[in-house]
Amino acid sequence: MIENIKAWLKPTSPDPDIAHRQYILNIVLLGLAAPSFVFGIVMTVLWIAGITPIAGVIAGLGVQPFYILAYWLSGKGRVTAAAYILTMVVFLVMTGASFQVGVGHITTIGLAMVVTIAGILIDIRAAILFVILSVVTYVLTGVAQASGLVPTALLPEAAVAADAVGLGLGLTIIVIFNWLSNREMADALARGRDLAGKFDVQTQNLEKQVEDRTMTLERQAAQIRATAEIAKLASETSDPHALMSRAVEIIREHFGVYHASIFTMDNSGVWAQLTASTGIVGRRMLARRHRLAVGSASIIGWVTASLKPRLAQDVEEDPFFFRNPLLPDTRCEIAVPLLVGDELLGVLDVQSTEPQAFSMTEVRTMEAIASELAVGIERARVERDMRLQLERIERAYRGQVRDVWGRLIRAGIPAAFRLSPAGELISGSEEGFSSIEPALREARTIITSDGSEVSVPIQVRGEVLAAIAARKPVDGSVWADEDIALIEAVAGQAALALESAWQRSEERRRVAELEVINRVSQAVSQMLNLDQLYRIVHSQINQLIGKADMIITLYDKENEEISFPYISVGGELKEFQPSKLGHEINSLIIISQRPLLLVEDVKQRATELGVEKVDDAPKSWLGVPMMIGEEIIGGVAIQDQELEHRFTEDDTELLTTIASQIAVAIQNTSLVEQIKRSARRERLIHEITREVRRSPDIGTILETTVREIGRSLHAAKATVRLGEKTRGDQQPADSENKGDQDGG
Repeated sequence: MIENIKAWLKPTSPDPDIAHRQYILNIVLLGLAAPSFVFGIVMTVLWIAGITPIAGVIAGLGVQPFYILAYWLSGKGRVTAAAYILTMVVFLVMTGASFQVGVGHITTIGLAMVVTIAGILIDIRAAILFVILSVVTYVLTGVAQASGLVPTALLPEAAVAADAVGLGLGLTIIVIFNWLSNREMADALARGRDLAGKFDVQTQNLEKQVEDRTMTLERQAAQIRATAEIAKLASETSDPHALMSRAVEIIREHFGVYHASIFTMDNSGVWAQLTASTGIVGRRMLARRHRLAVGSASIIGWVTASLKPRLAQDVEEDPFFFRNPLLPDTRCEIAVPLLVGDELLGVLDVQSTEPQAFSMTEVRTMEAIASELAVGIERARVERDMRLQLERIERAYRGQVRDVWGRLIRAGIPAAFRLSPAGELISGSEEGFSSIEPALREARTIITSDGSEVSVPIQVRGEVLAAIAARKPVDGSVWADEDIALIEAVAGQAALALESAWQRSEERRRVAELEVINRVSQAVSQMLNLDQLYRIVHSQINQLIGKADMIITLYDKENEEISFPYISVGGELKEFQPSKLGHEINSLIIISQRPLLLVEDVKQRATELGVEKVDDAPKSWLGVPMMIGEEIIGGVAIQDQELEHRFTEDDTELLTTIASQIAVAIQNTSLVEQIKRSARRERLIHEITREVRRSPDIGTILETTVREIGRSLHAAKATVRLGEKTRGDQQPADSENKGDQDGG
């Protein structure tokens, strides 16, 4: 029964507002229909008994169709029309009751109920309308009652019954509305609590989202700071190793990772060598020279082979993960290639102890950092190589300055010039000036403690070549700052003059070298005898670099020997017996096939290089190989028996050029000799054949053949034999050399 009532009361509209009004309307209809029906039955019984008029029957049973109509309209969603029907029915019933029983409790409560129903089920305007109608009805009923048109009351028993029924019905309606109101309030409170709970949950979720977002933003901000710091570091650091070492520390600090490291490719391009790493473990791996092969079964190997980044969210599930016993807690790893264009410089590797620790955001950030690092590493490498190249050039330049200065001194320029107080050049040296050596050694102005002596170095491109020393008379006076500044200015001008003189000297030397090379080329082209060529070369070398000994060696590959077709020592030609390769200093250039310059401790240096015997070693020695293509045929060496540091790299270049021309001359001479021997052989064959063909018989042919062979080859004796000797009368045709008359 209860389930049926719930089904009758259940709203049908999907609209929450209409459904709510349907529900209230259905409850009011049920609350009015049931008591009205009972009231109608009672009034019917009383009417039949003649106690009450038929109006009560109509009020109880006559309104039931209207209730049914209102319920039907409510079910169709026309709640307002149904509410108007209900309200009008109740209003008319109350109005009829007023005219039947007069103004009293029933009508007052009924009209109040009408206004309440209109306000709840329709709207405030309907409630006001029924208030007006109720007031008008109440007034008209009161006037009619005062005029006697309406009875003041029913029978006392009927009045009591009517009041009781009306009061009960009205109170029932009010209770129903009160219950509905309380229920609505309870539902509202429940919904409020539910909404509050949902709001709290949403607030917590929002706070968690804000917290997560804040953490994400803070992490992204840290990553941005790390990227910016590394970019700044890459632009300022000129040492690639320092750049990489600092970069991995920044990554570990800002990203909070377990381990960070950088691998760089070795020169072979086969191995990725650990170059920078964090923590104690990193230092241990660096000490072990940890490396991984390109394409090996490791994340680093995969990245170096594919040139793409790799993210292992859980290394246990990554087939390329290489388990390093020094890093047992690794659970997540990112490896990003360091690329400059298409060139792979290395790999940036970052590891975490938490699985799923990195996202694609971190991968992109690491790619940005890797790009900055790659550019910085490449720039630092280029700067370092340029700096080293500049230093080499500067050292070479200084070496050239020293060499030229040494040559000038060896050429006869005095090591010191001394002037008298009157400005006259006098004999002597720098002895007596104690400040000269410190000035030359320390490359700065030196003033003695008493202030009477000053020495100022003369520097050309950072190389100290000389010093100017001056001393005050023995009268206690000292050098003033203005005087020292004047000497330093003169030293500067002298340095400029010396540099200009050096440049002019180098220009003249280059011209002289070209002239020497040209004269040697002319000698080679004239197909001179090799002995004459050797003398011309030696003469030209002496004219250019001063007198020096010269040795030319030829290499016999089959016998592993070197011979000496030309040796000039102290201006005299000498002869040496061939020597086994490695027994003599000239073997060094044959073995290495490279120039060799020894400017001091020649004997010791030659012994260290593997020469078995070094007798009467010179003070300076320079040798260069003679090459024909890739084949070595000998060498050319010059030496000085008295002076160290006699020869320079410029001399090496000159001698190398001359040696190549001598090699060409030797090759040409060898070819000419081969051609001459071939022509002579062909001529002899032709002459012998011609003489043999003139012979009339076999004996004469044999005799002519053996005689011509013996004559042509200058043989002491020649013989020829046909077949084996089987009979005593068969004798070989012999020819014995008897002098020039027969040539045999």
